[in-house]
Amino acid sequence: MFRRALLILALGSACASPLQAGAGEASFDLSGPVTVTRVVDGDSLRSGPLKIRVHGIDAPERKQRCKTAAGKDWDCGVAAKRAMENIIQGSSELRCSLVDVDRYGRLIMRCLAGDTDIGEALVEQGLAMAYRRYSQDYVTAERDARQAKRGLWQGRFDAPWDWRKKN
Repeated sequence: MFRRALLILALGSACASPLQAGAGEASFDLSGPVTVTRVVDGDSLRSGPLKIRVHGIDAPERKQRCKTAAGKDWDCGVAAKRAMENIIQGSSELRCSLVDVDRYGRLIMRCLAGDTDIGEALVEQGLAMAYRRYSQDYVTAERDARQAKRGLWQGRFDAPWDWRKKN
């Protein structure tokens, strides 16, 4: 109950517009010019005071490094962040719809940059993984990226959730 009240206050202060859902539940959309949003890493955004985690994906952390097929290190976490920046910068509007709130108080949101689903685009590029623990939405996109050896799938890497445990 307390988390829901904080969420409503946070979203209200960020000019989010409430949309009625079923049986007393409220859903929220957060939309506006891309200039009010900052990319934190490959799966996280900041919009004013709001911390947003992109629904259904897990991207490498900013300091995370991966290996190419030849065994050479590359900054996959930086590449994931840049890919999200490029997706967002290519659009004049960012629209995010609330899915959940995580245990850290971050808003879990499905975000579109124009007509592009940000989570799907990052997984298709191989710069994020489908976060199966929470969603099956991007499993097909991940399979396609893996088969094409795009991004992370070109070599060896630790899944972001495993890398966080180690580091």
